Amino acid sequence: MRRAFTLIEVIVAVVILAVLSAMIVPRLTRTTKTEHENAVAKMSDLLSMFAFRDATSSQQIALWQDPETGWFAILTKDRDLLATSEDGERSKYEWVTDIRLSPVALPRGMELVGLSIDDVEVSGSDWLIPSVPGGGRPSVEMHLLSGLIDTVLRLDSNSMVPTRLDAGGTAIQTREALDLDQYGTRDEKW
Repeated sequence: MRRAFTLIEVIVAVVILAVLSAMIVPRLTRTTKTEHENAVAKMSDLLSMFAFRDATSSQQIALWQDPETGWFAILTKDRDLLATSEDGERSKYEWVTDIRLSPVALPRGMELVGLSIDDVEVSGSDWLIPSVPGGGRPSVEMHLLSGLIDTVLRLDSNSMVPTRLDAGGTAIQTREALDLDQYGTRDEKW
């Protein structure tokens, strides 16, 4: 005599699988959203540091993505005293990773799908965004995508903090202007 599953056993098994999937799927999507939010915050901090270092340093600063690892880093142009340049000088300037700032790695499943420098689209992963000492900094727009979560970070050439725009939303300023007249602090001495 062959033994088969009864209809009740099949229904119980389906209900158990449904309950387990209802508990697991939201956790997986929450993890993706949390990873996305953390990565966007790190990229926002990196863009802010790029703007800050450009405004406060006498060295030339650049934003760069390592084509091998995909990590984002800030570079500085330092003098290599042991190298000789093409025109025979004893020292040569080279781009080196800023050791005071950790590179930012995007989590698995998240990628930079669009990059614009001064509103000009850049393709590929081998790019460098240098600032010009005393000449200004280019505006940078990064389009980050992970799954269905879509975010654009825009750092204007005269801004210190990037603007965040989530898909289907309005621009989110990470800093808000404060009207000192409204708070009665207009005539305070600094």
